[in-house]
Amino acid sequence: MEKTTLSEVLAYSNPVVEKRFMTLYGIDEAGTKVIFNSTKKWLWLCYQRRQLKIDMQLSIDTPLIVIDEMWHNFILCSDDYIKFCKHFFGHYINHMPTTKAMEKEFKDSIEGKEPQVIVQELLEKKRWQYEFVYDQLGKEEFLLWYKEYPKKYTPSALLNLALNHQKQLGESTTFIPELSQFTKSAIAI
Repeated sequence: MEKTTLSEVLAYSNPVVEKRFMTLYGIDEAGTKVIFNSTKKWLWLCYQRRQLKIDMQLSIDTPLIVIDEMWHNFILCSDDYIKFCKHFFGHYINHMPTTKAMEKEFKDSIEGKEPQVIVQELLEKKRWQYEFVYDQLGKEEFLLWYKEYPKKYTPSALLNLALNHQKQLGESTTFIPELSQFTKSAIAI
């Protein structure tokens, strides 16, 4: 299989995935397209990591929660997601939520440490990902992911968008994300 370019991945469109996301959150078409493109970039980044044989895992944490939500949305269109992954990457990109064991390991690793030490350790652990995103996708995407998305799409903001949009549609609770799901990270394998 020839190496897939980011341009090829970004040329993929899926109106069903986008429409479903708009229906869930009430985000306009332009905003939804940007988020879907970020999600495709995230998936390409996962592919790139494997191509470059980087052992470190990429993980979605709270700043990237809107990308995770779009990724969940895409995965639910399972045939499309499977075909997308096979076509562009040659394999299915798994989504693995943080497990209880991973949470315990993290809690044990920070127990008794000063908050500033914890923050420094977390930044060091994530530094490679920040640099990888910046190097592979550029400054604009990096700032979108780590500066704009965390301000605009906090866990509570996403929850409110979903609830308010359902009210506008006059629907009872067909979809109410649990706020706790927005505080977990996810790992792409």
